[in-house]
Amino acid sequence: MSTRYLTIDEICHRLRISIGTAHNRLSTKKKMPPSIKIGKKRLFPEDKFDAWMETQVESNDEEIAKKAFGGRIKR
Repeated sequence: MSTRYLTIDEICHRLRISIGTAHNRLSTKKKMPPSIKIGKKRLFPEDKFDAWMETQVESNDEEIAKKAFGGRIKR
């Protein structure tokens, strides 16, 4: 099974951000999915992108719950 790689355009479309925003986040090391650089091209392994998206959803859910319940989260 071979890994499928997404381009920066595909990542921007999925994240609903501009290419400029993506380049800015990559250069300032802000939250972005894992990627590899080949020459001048940056590619994102699709499986790692999907896993990264899951962690973003989970961390956002926890932040919202903390704000809503004043830091008290029952599990």
